Amino acid sequence: MTSRQFVIRFALGYFLLLALIGIFNRIVDPAWYYRDTEIKGFNAVKPTFLDFARDVKPVLLMRDQPEAIILGSSYAEIGFDPTNPSFNDHDRLKSMNFAFAKALWSEVQCDFEFAVTHSNIKRALVGFHPGNLPISNCEKDFATIGQLNTIDILLTYSALWYSIETIKHQQASSASHTREGMFFYNRDRNPFPFFQEDLRTRISECQKDLNSSVSSTASSTANALDLSGLQRMIRTAQAHGVELVLFAYPKHAYLLELDKLCGGQDAQWQTMRRIAEFIDSESRGQVRAWQFYGYNDITAKPVSKRRGYWQDAKHFNFEVGNMMLEDMFDRTRDRPALARPLDSGYEDFLREREEYLQSHPEFGANMQTMYDIK
Repeated sequence: MTSRQFVIRFALGYFLLLALIGIFNRIVDPAWYYRDTEIKGFNAVKPTFLDFARDVKPVLLMRDQPEAIILGSSYAEIGFDPTNPSFNDHDRLKSMNFAFAKALWSEVQCDFEFAVTHSNIKRALVGFHPGNLPISNCEKDFATIGQLNTIDILLTYSALWYSIETIKHQQASSASHTREGMFFYNRDRNPFPFFQEDLRTRISECQKDLNSSVSSTASSTANALDLSGLQRMIRTAQAHGVELVLFAYPKHAYLLELDKLCGGQDAQWQTMRRIAEFIDSESRGQVRAWQFYGYNDITAKPVSKRRGYWQDAKHFNFEVGNMMLEDMFDRTRDRPALARPLDSGYEDFLREREEYLQSHPEFGANMQTMYDIK
């Protein structure tokens, strides 16, 4: 065999192997990008989609053209099923959960602008943390959002590894997301240790806050809110004819109780009131905003070692999310069950807390058992 023949055969062999790898990855589809070949026991379960979600979801949005979307961080990605009838207007709106784990406000704002630019969005639900909501340079982010290189998901070693992992874990694993983008996260795990970790972390933060007089800092922050990003989101929604609904992420009552003990809760409610006033002023009452802080059988439910309403003290399961969606979008209800307007009074919250604690004397003992201070 001559050197020339060797090179030709090697090249042919290499490209044949590359083609076979590409075909294999295309069929397995570990990134859940093509979505046209799903065989039970082979590739129907997509346990690795989590690693691709940030890159693939924008492409799916452009391809599927949803009309109702959910945006925010992991709280929204885990907590809301976009197929909820109240949210998708009983299947009249094609819906998608377009939230992303660990997404900051800057990313959420840019994801919103990307969505309304690339799809005919009619309804958007956006989660946020009460505080500064500054403007973001979305033009810079648009250079990467939705730019998926198909070579990376077909012809690379990592793509082959993901395909093999997908096949290997068909029986032992479950999908990380639903087809519409909802994230399962730790849904089937014992929530007890996750609650303990959240509460112990909050206690540690509380001790630091009290030592640094955080309450005065919180008050000064409330007087200097940067809501330029929220303003842009409202104006973008108005320009595109989008029904914009905002909500402050809820917490389990155990965390609410620690927030009260740590101080600064009054400043937080002042911040929510100022954001609500800003929204009303900017949108002329067209944008709705809600909060779900409260003491009730959902937010204060005792934690067991079995799956319940909460995965930890901040991440709520879609069973809670469904109640929230019905509160926010079911117009036939006389009064929401859990939702309260964002500008609702702190005094009402404290009154509800007092009434709940009086009627549930076991609350304190359950909370003490949870974080087990020694």
